[in-house]
Amino acid sequence: MKAPARLTLVTALVALAAALAGCQGKKLNWESMRKKVFGPSTSERVIAVESTSADERREALEAIVKDKDARDVESVVRLYCLVARTDADPMVRSAAVRGLAQLEGDDVVPTLCHVIETDKDPYVRTDAAHALGHHEDAAAVEALLDALQGDEAIDVRVAAAESLRLHKNDRAANALAKALESRDLGVAYAAWESLRHMTGQDLPRKTDPWTEFLASADDPFADYGRGPDLPCPESQRPHFTQGVTDFMRGLFEKDPLQEELD
Repeated sequence: MKAPARLTLVTALVALAAALAGCQGKKLNWESMRKKVFGPSTSERVIAVESTSADERREALEAIVKDKDARDVESVVRLYCLVARTDADPMVRSAAVRGLAQLEGDDVVPTLCHVIETDKDPYVRTDAAHALGHHEDAAAVEALLDALQGDEAIDVRVAAAESLRLHKNDRAANALAKALESRDLGVAYAAWESLRHMTGQDLPRKTDPWTEFLASADDPFADYGRGPDLPCPESQRPHFTQGVTDFMRGLFEKDPLQEELD
């Protein structure tokens, strides 16, 4: 590298370091620069969960769970369970609940069941329903069935119907078949999609055909995950009602009726 080019590179790096450290004219703070470049460490994020700022707590929880090593630490799992149950801010509780979808531990499913049953905010309960779908546990299925049949929020019932498809469970399938009668179209449609995914069958969106199939099949989940394609609705995009040539000509020709008026 030629001397002028090398000098330019060194100068640029020094300027960048100074800018990142936020210390123009002051002593370079390498620890501050590290945080700006790489972000806080996982241990620092854990401390941030105690912040008085709800945004800082939420961002810390979202970052910690991305650390694969941290997900295996028992104290981290307990932290998420505690926050999901007790934090005053629903967005923070929701972040903890979403994190529990990726964590394993004795208290994870009981915590998610507690949240879906008692949290006052429907979007937190919705996240809990999605998270329970990631845990193969009988208690998770029971909590999802209760939510599907009794939660007052449509979004929670839809999420429960979607998560139940992840469990190869006779009770879940029969509850979904019954949910096809729901007056809420979103719930009924989610239940139908889940049944198609669980069984691979292409049956109408009615309860009776599904209950008959579930009762008669030796293994209703033999084709699990190989559901048929969903029907493709008619395209709502506009389309030409005449040829492109006629359309372009019409842009420049005067309407005969307009000529008479003139």
